[in-house]
Amino acid sequence: MSFRIVERVFSDDETMPTVMISNIYGTPDIKANLKKMEEIIQLAHHSNVNILIFPELSVSGYVWNSTDQKDVLELLREGENTQIEKWLKNIRNSLAADSNGLEYICYGNARQKDGKLYNSTFILSPDLDYNEEEYIYAKVFLTPIERDYFNQGTDKRLTLDTKWGRFGFMICYDLCFVELARQYAFVDCVDAIITMAAWHSEAVREYSRMNTRTDHYYGFLWNLMNGSKAAYNQVWSLGSNWVGLHKKSGEYFWGGSGIWAPSGMTLLQASNINEELLVIRNLDIRGQRDQEKDDFNYRIDFQDFYRHMDHQSECVHYMNKKSK
Repeated sequence: MSFRIVERVFSDDETMPTVMISNIYGTPDIKANLKKMEEIIQLAHHSNVNILIFPELSVSGYVWNSTDQKDVLELLREGENTQIEKWLKNIRNSLAADSNGLEYICYGNARQKDGKLYNSTFILSPDLDYNEEEYIYAKVFLTPIERDYFNQGTDKRLTLDTKWGRFGFMICYDLCFVELARQYAFVDCVDAIITMAAWHSEAVREYSRMNTRTDHYYGFLWNLMNGSKAAYNQVWSLGSNWVGLHKKSGEYFWGGSGIWAPSGMTLLQASNINEELLVIRNLDIRGQRDQEKDDFNYRIDFQDFYRHMDHQSECVHYMNKKSK
């Protein structure tokens, strides 16, 4: 299988990370999805990628409305981590053996815990245990149909400290709730928020007297909210989304995976129709964020107004520690 790769260079500093973002199509076929993921991982190895990001539910695919509830639950359980443990160990071993620098793979999968399923984000890395609670995020905001299959996550957020910056994680519908991103930015002091999604495209909004209409309102929201999440919080926004028509359900996924700077400006965005892999080289995550905050820092006025908020001391402590 061949993938179109769209590549850009952010800076000349080769000590900065190279990030690959997947804009791909998934099916309710675990073996096919794992094979596709493995091919992309190999491309990431060969392309000297440091961080690779897959969409929500990378292993099982996003399958609502494609079959009955019993079959969906069976598929989710067949693909959860304990069932693909050999595959995960092989991938993790390949990271340990990679001299070119692939250090982190972020992927989505169902997690089974105490007999319950959670829509979760996991991180594969030679230095991390993907089964550790510390490195797992369970989706907080579930759409109505997801509640038939998953339990809601708690307010436990996932932050990942790397030598290039601190990352926070969200899943799809979480994007609609500004408080979660604000917690990541103002409490956890992340430099970037990664959103892994199965974000649809088609929904109609029409204002006939204004001669304004869109058939892709959900797609409009994906673009708007990723840019807004970045700008409101002055953090990087990285989004990986499914793309294309789901052959069983008839649902169309928006694609549009991309990267938005702390200014909110779109730096690179993938197709809304075709599979693509985005590669952004030498991405100065922490440095660019600091540069933009030096120009105009929202946090100063936020902290001045909300002086009574206890969480500020936690974030200030982290910032002081980082600067040493």
